[in-house]
Amino acid sequence: MNHLKNRIAIVCSLALGFTATTAPALSIQDSTDEKRGWNWYEDPAPEPEENNPDFAVEPTIPEPTVLKKLRPEAIGKLMDDQLAYAIVSEDVNEVAEYYMLMDFARRRSRTFTALTGVAMLQNPDLNARSQYPVTNAGRKIRSRDRKADRDYRLRQESSEFALVMFSSKGCGYCTVQWGVLQAFHDRTSWAISKIDIDDHPDRAARFNVQGTPMTIMIRKNTDQWFPVSVGAESLPAIADNAYRAVRLLKGEISNQQFLTDEQDNGGFFDPQYVAAERVQNSNSNPTRR
Repeated sequence: MNHLKNRIAIVCSLALGFTATTAPALSIQDSTDEKRGWNWYEDPAPEPEENNPDFAVEPTIPEPTVLKKLRPEAIGKLMDDQLAYAIVSEDVNEVAEYYMLMDFARRRSRTFTALTGVAMLQNPDLNARSQYPVTNAGRKIRSRDRKADRDYRLRQESSEFALVMFSSKGCGYCTVQWGVLQAFHDRTSWAISKIDIDDHPDRAARFNVQGTPMTIMIRKNTDQWFPVSVGAESLPAIADNAYRAVRLLKGEISNQQFLTDEQDNGGFFDPQYVAAERVQNSNSNPTRR
């Protein structure tokens, strides 16, 4: 028993001795630590000016040979940076550097405009003027010729297609639209008819008639049909849509080519025409240059 008590006393004394020898060292360490940062009311070191996004920094302007290789976006950013620095520095030379960059951008734009003029002349397929004149006299002739071609095509199709107008009782616009269809009949010899949706709701549902007047084009002896007007429309609009619908139902054009006339097939205004292939082919032709 006494032996056990002796062992306990030795362990306790060792523990007390360890605490006594280490405590002073801990207190010294605590007293020598420096208290820094916001938690100890000391302001942090100021940021260098070049790291502050609100400070204008002098940009490095490369040589003209390097400038010519930069993308327009990079030139624009360089101009913005130089303008900001020129305003802040209030230095004549920095202002001149900014206008030097502006002059470079102006000359590059002028160069691109000149190259565009040459490209349009060498590649008529890319030039709208090849099919759309810019003069008033030219546009007048173009409009006249297209109207004549459209009406001629519609007269040719009079035996195969017809127009049906859906109307309803008390519809004032329907009376006006019926007069337009009669004028269309006089010009093209197409058959026209009128259906009252109040008397024939089943037909209105079949052709998805949501309001009146609505005019559709039908292909005789088939189930094919296509809407040509919703609401009251003018005679030119009815004629244009009927002409385009004929070409669509006959498979001459796709939905993407609905606005493409026969004269536009494979031309500038044909969305299905791959102009890039023509340019590539012309570039491979040495006589083009």
